[in-house]
Amino acid sequence: MLNLRILRVVSIVCFVVILSACTLKKATQNYQQGDYIASIKTITDRLNQKQDYPRSALKKSWLDTVHLSIHKIESLPAMSLEQKIERLEKIHQARLLVGSGFYANAFETFNQRYPMVQLKLDIAKLYYEKGNRVQLITTESYREKAEAYQTGLEFAQYADMLDLAIKYRKAYSTRLAEDFYREAQLDVKNKDYKNASQNFSKAVDAYRAYGKYKDAQALFVKYDQLWRADAAAQFMSQAASKEKSAKLKGDFRTVAKLYSEAVAVYQPYGAYKNAASLAATAKNKGMIHIAYTLDQERGEDQCGSAYHQRLSERFKTKIQDRFKSYPFTLSTSGASDVHIYIDYQTYYKAGKLEERNQVQSIVDQQGKEFKFNQRNEYRLNQYEIQIEIESKDGVRLRKRISKDAQAELDKTFYSGLVPEGYKNKTIGALKEQQELCLGVISEVEREVETVLDQIAQQSLKI
Repeated sequence: MLNLRILRVVSIVCFVVILSACTLKKATQNYQQGDYIASIKTITDRLNQKQDYPRSALKKSWLDTVHLSIHKIESLPAMSLEQKIERLEKIHQARLLVGSGFYANAFETFNQRYPMVQLKLDIAKLYYEKGNRVQLITTESYREKAEAYQTGLEFAQYADMLDLAIKYRKAYSTRLAEDFYREAQLDVKNKDYKNASQNFSKAVDAYRAYGKYKDAQALFVKYDQLWRADAAAQFMSQAASKEKSAKLKGDFRTVAKLYSEAVAVYQPYGAYKNAASLAATAKNKGMIHIAYTLDQERGEDQCGSAYHQRLSERFKTKIQDRFKSYPFTLSTSGASDVHIYIDYQTYYKAGKLEERNQVQSIVDQQGKEFKFNQRNEYRLNQYEIQIEIESKDGVRLRKRISKDAQAELDKTFYSGLVPEGYKNKTIGALKEQQELCLGVISEVEREVETVLDQIAQQSLKI
């Protein structure tokens, strides 16, 4: 027990050492790739997890890596306004990582050099300056100006930054709404009512935070309903034209789809004429009625202990699963489009016991003769299932499936003066009818499914 505890302690120590070395390796890679914040975070995350430093050598390497990354961040260029913002934001990120925790004292000089309140205020000032510099020329420039002030507010409230952020957010929304509104008016002139409705809707969304924008909502409804009515009328016209020449069930399914498109496109404003009833009528005409008959000519229907495992139930389920969805419907009436017949029969032969006796005589290396009796008992059980699947009426197809299985049991017994090494033995295992059926039924069902798929595919052409 003591050795086991020692082994566990050693394993844990080794794991910690490996993990610490991996942390340094990852931090070093981040540093070499110029991702100094990631380098710092790799180490501080591990320190926060451990709540302690690693062994002395690694501790120095970890802290040195963080100091090097901090130095690189502080040395970032700060000539342009964007460079100044990037530099101070990275310093802020580093400050958040090393400013707290048991290891904060190791970076005291850096933390004191950048007091958090002042650091955030300096960043806010830079964003204030960035916002002031944005020239208001395009709608997009209003967004850039508002975002600059808004981002600055995330660090500190400086001067009238809040008022400016509010002012230019609204100005941007107003300009954006106006842009969409004008685009919509041009679409109306060009009689592109769908795009017009979409642009009126965008105008509504752009100004939503401040209330209604002109009559954009009313115009959206007007032109949205108009283009939808036009589209529905086109679908109705296509459906009516197709219906005149429809002969096959597939043609009627196409007709039903077109009427349904008319229903769907106009749905926000209610029913469109009699499109729904016409779609239902065409859908019914496109329905493929499948009837089926199962017949067992001979043999045992059972294939497992449960009722649903019976062969008749298995085949019935396969048919129902395959033809349960539109455009198929199962029918028990004689007026079906396709009639599927599954005739099956099973054969089971329980093998008779075959016995064989013989006298063996063996002389070993020492010249001793052994005379003994060897008796063999052999039995072979055989099972076969034969299926014929035939479809009639709209689809003409016939397939045969045949699978067999067998199980044998061979026992050997020795008696008399039996030499060493000769022992009674049994080879194989005897299975009865139901077990043999279960051994092949999965393959049988897969082949049945394949045939039913073929019937279904051909049925779509009628």
